[in-house]
Amino acid sequence: MKKLIAILAVALLPGCAIYDAYMMTPYDSDEYKLTVELRTDAHKYKAQCDDADASKRNAQAIADKTQLFEFYSEHIPRNDNGASASRNLNEIAQGLLKRYNSGDKVSPTFCRLKFEGIEIGAVTVQSVLAKRPRK
Repeated sequence: MKKLIAILAVALLPGCAIYDAYMMTPYDSDEYKLTVELRTDAHKYKAQCDDADASKRNAQAIADKTQLFEFYSEHIPRNDNGASASRNLNEIAQGLLKRYNSGDKVSPTFCRLKFEGIEIGAVTVQSVLAKRPRK
């Protein structure tokens, strides 16, 4: 009986792996490009946090781009993890923009931390997207 279970397990595992690979969202170069752009922008913008006017403009720009990324990702079939990641990046960016729009003074340290959070999140998303199967 144990041998039969072992044989069935060995026979079924490749089938599960094939099913998982098929059900995984395929690589999307546009989604990947948006992630790389977000990473690059966040990296560039965090260096400009000492200039209050530039950092406010940068906060608006990255909030717009993360919103675009969220809208792009949310309706891709079998892309729940990508949509969730894009929502998280957008929440960080919208939080930064909200802080700038509140009229309160935003410290350069707070600005750098938010842009660094977006950059780190984008790096994580980029590495996950890069491992998706190519068509």
